[in-house]
Amino acid sequence: MTTRKRILFIDGPLGGGGAERVLIDLLRNIDYSHYDVDLAVICRGGALMDEVPPQVNVIELWDGYTTGYKIATRLSMWFRCNRLLSRKMNGPKLRRDYDLEISFLEGMPTKLGALRTTAAKKAAWVHADLDFHRYEAGQFFPGEEIAAYNNMDYVVNVSQYCEDAFRRRFPECTSEMRVIYNPIDRDKIIRMAGEARKHDSFTVVTVGRLTEPKKPERFLDVARLAKEAGLDIKFKWVGDGSLRDALLERTKALGLEDCVEFTGFQKNPFPHIASADVLMVTSNYEGFCLVIPEAMCLGVPVISTRTAGPSEIIGNNEYGILTDFSAPSLFEALKDLYDKPEKREKLARTAARRPDDYSVNNCINAIADLTI
Repeated sequence: MTTRKRILFIDGPLGGGGAERVLIDLLRNIDYSHYDVDLAVICRGGALMDEVPPQVNVIELWDGYTTGYKIATRLSMWFRCNRLLSRKMNGPKLRRDYDLEISFLEGMPTKLGALRTTAAKKAAWVHADLDFHRYEAGQFFPGEEIAAYNNMDYVVNVSQYCEDAFRRRFPECTSEMRVIYNPIDRDKIIRMAGEARKHDSFTVVTVGRLTEPKKPERFLDVARLAKEAGLDIKFKWVGDGSLRDALLERTKALGLEDCVEFTGFQKNPFPHIASADVLMVTSNYEGFCLVIPEAMCLGVPVISTRTAGPSEIIGNNEYGILTDFSAPSLFEALKDLYDKPEKREKLARTAARRPDDYSVNNCINAIADLTI
């Protein structure tokens, strides 16, 4: 009888972001007759926590962002002392005999995973272009982040672009590099989209957090250009975030309340995508951009700024349209699809096969290879 492999995932609270959704899809598709899986979270919480499969043993490292957590992290940052963090990561809550330990997010999960002193293979996942957007750097003291990555057996990037960016940022990293694309579960996406029907008005949808890297103000600028051109287009942003109030004010100031909608976070965004005519990504950076192949599964053509992940997925405008980072460039691409329904249909048909390159089985098999 084959012994089941033991895998530990380390992450923060499971909010509604792309990386968290990827983790949930992975956990849903693991064959639990072959794997025992523990998920260590810094603390419970987040919109997706209740979607963790029952076969997964969830371990809460701290009971929330407690005084104990704050003392441990401040000792690390202020005095470069990781004793309390190391004690937590090597204490009785976590077993010692995992075959593979995966730090599934940049920043604190990577820091914590690197402190584990076990014989397991260790992997750190990179979901972002860390050369362009160094959002995680503030969670490490000087020199600690590269030491954490060098303590891994593997650094796994979700696209080749991400790996290239990682190498530019950390040229001294000695760990083995792998690219494992985010998994796309086509059957689940189509099932969750249900019987969505197109809106009466031409509709553009975006799915993502309302945060600076996603550039939602650029989305509003495209809506303004469309309205000024007299085009009957509705714009819908699915997601929430710190910029919500400011964006609502700007929407009102620009007179766009009749054509722009912010739906807030939606646990199931797929009906919103399926009922749209175009998916638009306005970001300044994307490591992979999960929503693009999801839209392709649903027959929705894609327009995206020319960031790392989308460029790799879309190619040379073969599976979608890439633009520069200006609102006028995005608008011109949108107007072209608005005016040419036959082009939209052809683009959607061509793009429909692209998600097969990112199948769940491919991802699971690549993770299995890390345990060897």
